[in-house]
Amino acid sequence: MRRPHVSDMLDTQMGMDTQALEGEGALGQVIRFHLNGQLKTSSSAPVTRLSDVLRNEFGLTGTKLGCSAGDCGLCTVSINEQQACACLVPIAQVEHQSVMTIEALAKDPLGKRLQQAFLTHGATQCGICTPGMLMAAIDLLQKNAQPCEAQVLDALAGVLCRCTGYRKIVEAILSLSSLSASPALPKSKASPDDLGHAGARQAKLDGQAKLTGVERFAADEVPKDCLALRVVRSPHSHAHFALNDFVVWANQQAGIKGVLIAKDIPFNRFAIFPEMRDQPALAETEVRFLGEAVAVLVGDEEVLRSFRDEDFPVRYQVRPAVLEPEQALAAGAPIVQSRWPDNVLCRGRVLREAQPNTLDQVIRDGALTLRGTITTPYIEHAYLEPEAGYATWNSAGLSVSVSGVIEPMVSVFACTQTPYMDRDELANMFKLKPEQVRIIPSAVGGGFGGKLDLSIQPLLVAAARKFGKPTRLVYGRRESMLSTTKRHPSKLTASITTDEVGRFIAFDFSGDFNT
Repeated sequence: MRRPHVSDMLDTQMGMDTQALEGEGALGQVIRFHLNGQLKTSSSAPVTRLSDVLRNEFGLTGTKLGCSAGDCGLCTVSINEQQACACLVPIAQVEHQSVMTIEALAKDPLGKRLQQAFLTHGATQCGICTPGMLMAAIDLLQKNAQPCEAQVLDALAGVLCRCTGYRKIVEAILSLSSLSASPALPKSKASPDDLGHAGARQAKLDGQAKLTGVERFAADEVPKDCLALRVVRSPHSHAHFALNDFVVWANQQAGIKGVLIAKDIPFNRFAIFPEMRDQPALAETEVRFLGEAVAVLVGDEEVLRSFRDEDFPVRYQVRPAVLEPEQALAAGAPIVQSRWPDNVLCRGRVLREAQPNTLDQVIRDGALTLRGTITTPYIEHAYLEPEAGYATWNSAGLSVSVSGVIEPMVSVFACTQTPYMDRDELANMFKLKPEQVRIIPSAVGGGFGGKLDLSIQPLLVAAARKFGKPTRLVYGRRESMLSTTKRHPSKLTASITTDEVGRFIAFDFSGDFNT
C-alpha cells in the first residue's frame, strides 16, 4: 500500500471524536509542532488539513494542491522524516511532531544535493509536482543512501508527474550515489561562462524557483480583502432554467455578498477563434452540457466551501440531450445551437483526382479495397494543477485615453497558455480596449493544450467589476474535469484501394468530430 505510515497515523491518531475536536477548536485550542526546525503554534480547528494550515496560516505555498484526496502527491511533506500527503493529515495529528516542507530542503546538505541533481538532469519541467517529488525522494535517501531503480520507483509511487515521463527524475535520484560534493544551486540566469560547449544541457532558467518552492502558481497568490467565488453548475446535460429571486435569497445568506449571472457580462461569448464565438461564460436560459455554469456565488470562502448547489434557487426544465454526432445529424434532431440549425459547426473537404473518373468509380473498378473505422474518446488533459487565479478591476482608472478620459483597468493573474488570447477575448467580452486588460500569467502546472481556452477568467473579471473588490477562484479536481475543454471525440473512416498489381489508386477518408 502506498505510504502505509500515513494510513497507520490516521488509524491510530484520528480515533478522536470529530465533534470533540471541532469543539476544542472552537474553544481556542492551540496546536504546537515543529515546522522546518522552528516551534510553531496553530489556532486552526484541529480537523483542518495540514496542507491548508501550511499554505494559508504560514504562507508555505511550496506545498502544492492538486486533488485534496491523497491521489496526486503534490502536497507531500515530511512528518518525522516520513513522507505523507499533507491534504490527508489533520493539523491535530502533527501536535508535538516535526514537519518539514520543501522550503527547508536546501538547509539539509543531502537536500541541496538532491535539488542540484534535479537541475542537472532536467528533472523539472512545469514544476507543480517537483516539491512533492523532492520530499518523497529525500524520505528514501535518508533511509537508503544508494537505492536501486526499483526502490526509487517505489518511493515515488505516491507522486504523479504529467510532464517528464519520470525518467529524468529517477536518473537524478540515482545519480546521488556517486556525488560527493554539495554544490550550490546555480543562478536563475546562466552567465556566458556557464554555457558550456555546443550541445550541452543547459540549466532550466526557472528551475531554482521550482526546486525551492518559491515559484508562484495560480493558487499561490491571495490578494488582500479578496472575495471568493463558487460556481453553481447544472446537473443536467440539457435543460432550460430560470432563476428565482436570487437577490433576496443572497441577502438572507450569511457570508454571501451577492450572485453573478450572465447579464453581468456585457458580451457573454468567447472562443479560440473570434469568428466562432459561441460559448457563454455563464449560461443564460439554457444549459447545453453537464456542469455548465449557471451562476456564481460571491462571498466568504469558508461559507462557499460548504454550500450545496441544490440549495441555490434555480429551476430546471430538463430537455432531450444530443450526446453523439450520429444523433445530432439525424433528421429532426434537437438543435444544440440556433446559429447552426443542422448541428454542424464547420465542414471541410479536400479532393484530388488523378484521372477523370470519379473517386467512387475508381474504388468500384479497383482490385482490392480495405476499409476501417477508428473511434477516439473524450480525452481529459489531466494537468495536475486545477485552474485558479484572481482579478482586480480598477474603476478609478490606471489608464488615461488619448482624449484624457480615465478608463478602467483590469488585471488577471491566472494559469494560462495563451495570455494574449485571454487579453483579447476579455476585452471583447467586457467592451474594453486590449490595453485596458493586463494578463499576468502564473507558472502553469501542466496544460497540454487544455489551458488554451478561457475558464475562470471571465468569471473573475465579471465579479471584480460588479463587486468592486479583488476576486479569487480555485477549481477543485472534479470541477476542473467537469467544466473545462477536452480533446474532441472522433469517428474516422478510411478506405484504401489498389489495382491488380498492388498499386494504391484511391484513398478515401472522412471524420466526424464531436465538439
